[in-house]
Amino acid sequence: MSKNDESFESIPRKSLTIPITRSKFLSAVAKEMSALSERIDGKRVMELSELGSRSDEELKPIIPLILPESKISLKDGYVVGNSAMTGVSFRLFSTSSPALTVFNMINGINSLETISQTLARETGWGMDRSFAYTRGVFLSLVVDGLCIPKE
Repeated sequence: MSKNDESFESIPRKSLTIPITRSKFLSAVAKEMSALSERIDGKRVMELSELGSRSDEELKPIIPLILPESKISLKDGYVVGNSAMTGVSFRLFSTSSPALTVFNMINGINSLETISQTLARETGWGMDRSFAYTRGVFLSLVVDGLCIPKE
């Protein structure tokens, strides 16, 4: 889903709709069963669809990770993603967008809070705006089937 810069900041708090191909359905069922098993063992697992409704404080420590099966490329001034989960290719954002800073820091090491702090320094934005934007980029990438929380 190609977004403009303003729309990343205004993604509403609600459950996410994650598209999935039939071929990925059984894999998703297996992951849900694993998540259920972890909940039974006393660990709390946040499901992808829940991410959109979570508070900033709950999201800040999340470490996002681009799925290794995803294909990312540059084309005509845009970052383009091809999700192995959905099989769809689409423009993510312009290479001149602040979203590129966020995307480049999604490496399985940096938390959403750390990414938003870097974005705030680079753009001169306040922390609230910077985190809202970082959250929006992250959630868009999750919905697009390109990104997940590391744990």
